[in-house]
Amino acid sequence: MRNVMRYTTAGLEFFAIFGLFLLAGYLLDRQFATLPGFMLLGGAIGFGAALRRLIREAVEMRRQAERDDDRTGERGADG
Repeated sequence: MRNVMRYTTAGLEFFAIFGLFLLAGYLLDRQFATLPGFMLLGGAIGFGAALRRLIREAVEMRRQAERDDDRTGERGADG
């Protein structure tokens, strides 16, 4: 269940980061009447930032799983 929550949180973070940058770009476009320039730029930056965060979270999940496996393996050898 813990992993499901981590996956859900990672997906929501991705959506939030991407959406906020997209929204910021849209608002800048409305301010300067440059639709869709800033929105596309914001979307691209947001996607990159969200993907970077998602990859970091995936690496951390993998490390945690390896640590859990190591602990389980050590216990099995001891007992």
